[in-house]
Amino acid sequence: MKSKKKKEIHLPSDDKSVLIGVPAYNEEIAIGSLLWKLKKIKKTFDFEVLVVDDGSHPLDETGKIAKSFGAVVKKHPHNLGKGAAIQTIMNYAKEEDYDYLVLIDSDGQHDPYEIPEVLSGVVNPGADMAIGTRWGEATEMPFMRKVGKNILDRATIGGKGRDTQSGFRALGRRAIEEITLIHDDFAVESEMLAEAHQKGLKVKNVRISCRYKDIKNANTEGSAKHGFKVLNRLVMMVVERRPLLFFGLAGTAFLVAALISGLWVINIARTREVLSVGYSLLTLIFIILGSLLMVSGFILNELKRLFDRHTERDLKRVD
Repeated sequence: MKSKKKKEIHLPSDDKSVLIGVPAYNEEIAIGSLLWKLKKIKKTFDFEVLVVDDGSHPLDETGKIAKSFGAVVKKHPHNLGKGAAIQTIMNYAKEEDYDYLVLIDSDGQHDPYEIPEVLSGVVNPGADMAIGTRWGEATEMPFMRKVGKNILDRATIGGKGRDTQSGFRALGRRAIEEITLIHDDFAVESEMLAEAHQKGLKVKNVRISCRYKDIKNANTEGSAKHGFKVLNRLVMMVVERRPLLFFGLAGTAFLVAALISGLWVINIARTREVLSVGYSLLTLIFIILGSLLMVSGFILNELKRLFDRHTERDLKRVD
């Protein structure tokens, strides 16, 4: 029987700085275990830990526990959302000039001992971003979560073949500097991939394990609500980032409907020798709506292109 080939792990050299970013909200029960494991991993290579306490309850001791393990703690005045916590981590990584950033959830579903494997994906030979991908038997993901994950993976810009909702990922220097996040909610993982796709960053999959049993808030109802919220946000992201695609497809659908309805009007006129007023009005409405959507798509796409051009020009002036 052939033995499995051991994965080659590439860790940063001593002169390369690594930040482990942990978004947390009311995680006093789970975060101690995560930070204890991170302390053990630190014997392998050096890194700093940043915990962003996203407005936990005043009686919750997430921040206090994190500080006791030597982590840097940033606390939001109130709960702003996971996206806001990730933004705080990203800004800190930029300001402190880190070479690598690893993001990992604080609820215990990810195995911190797999950090070297995920981080290796952006080291040597590396990509700009490595996604901890929850595929195969090493994950306890419930069936309904898998269904929802597949839908969101397909709906995300740049999400083809990716685990778009995984909170376990590593970023290299280019990704840290070029990815800009604006949404505060749980669509942050999809937004990050959409940004990477738009900026032409190289993204790599790294297979990980994942726990769901005995994890707080890992219920099916919560997953469904979460999935619908993320899907709604993804639609809005398509409108914001690719208005021509969104309005163009919608406009095309109405124009196709107008064509079908128009053909039906012609068929009625030929066979019954009468003009169907109802179908004629419906055809006219479809034509107007389709045309308006197509024109709106072109206008919004041009405005976005001009805005992006001016933004890029302003950034060059700042540099």
